[in-house]
Amino acid sequence: MIDNLFTYIRKRLLNLIFVLIGVTLLSFFLSNLSSVDPAEAFARRNMLNPNPAQIEELRQEMKLDLPLYQQYFNWIKNSLQGDLGISLITRNPVSLDIAHKLPVTMQLVGLSFFWIVLLSVPISVLSAVKKNSLFDHLTRAVTVLGISVPNFWLGFLLLLMFAVTFPVFRVVDQGSLRSLILPSLALAIPIASSSVRLFRATILSNLNRDYVIYAKARGIGNRQILWGHVLKNSLPPMITMFCQYLGYMVAGSAVVESIFSMKGIGMHLVDAIIGRDLPTINGCVLVIALLFVFFNTLADLINIRLNPRMSGEGEALYD
Repeated sequence: MIDNLFTYIRKRLLNLIFVLIGVTLLSFFLSNLSSVDPAEAFARRNMLNPNPAQIEELRQEMKLDLPLYQQYFNWIKNSLQGDLGISLITRNPVSLDIAHKLPVTMQLVGLSFFWIVLLSVPISVLSAVKKNSLFDHLTRAVTVLGISVPNFWLGFLLLLMFAVTFPVFRVVDQGSLRSLILPSLALAIPIASSSVRLFRATILSNLNRDYVIYAKARGIGNRQILWGHVLKNSLPPMITMFCQYLGYMVAGSAVVESIFSMKGIGMHLVDAIIGRDLPTINGCVLVIALLFVFFNTLADLINIRLNPRMSGEGEALYD
């Protein structure tokens, strides 16, 4: 069993290395496809009427005159040493800018994840247990609406309702837990809606398994079957989805951060794309990819801890 576990972990780590290599390749080469020259953009932003000679000098200073593959390998080599380059906009080390922006996004994602778990788990269980009841029908209608609502529209609606019409919150209020409530809800509600539907379907699927019939035949109560067996077997796909949602929320936080004027890594990445700040773009994408890979690996490790047989072949169920 232990050998199978270590073999499984080695395979996962090897796959994750290939994923990171692919992400860095795509990020680096796609960011260089734009017709806007980063050296020219930097010169026009920081100089008065720069001439072609000055732009060319900047290009050489930024080593943009090197072949693209050489630029990539230089960037990878420096990144492995913790050097993500210098931002063309802020003139600060990219790693320092990310270190300042990332905590804001992680606080937003953390509170959003709290709302997702708080809403999706009890509603899913109650909806599955009371299948085809009025509550179940209302839940399905509300979740379809929640999935269909875009983050930006929901964010504006929450601002209008709770910062303008009913001024419970401030429109711009940084640095407190209260300031994270509205943006975290805007980020969490669509994801929680899809989680409810997925978790409900998983619970219903497990309620029809043979082990449930066998447990009832042994005289085990419905509540013990639900909480001790069905929910335990329904957790692995939900843990995987929850951890993937964490990665998605980090990557997709830019829209919510822009609406609520939050200076997180998502908004920082958007500003870098607009300003053609290649070091910042590549650094942000690398950090977001690392977080996404970390959360997916964490989901696998949690599932293996809950059920070690999942490290082997085939589907495993809890006893």
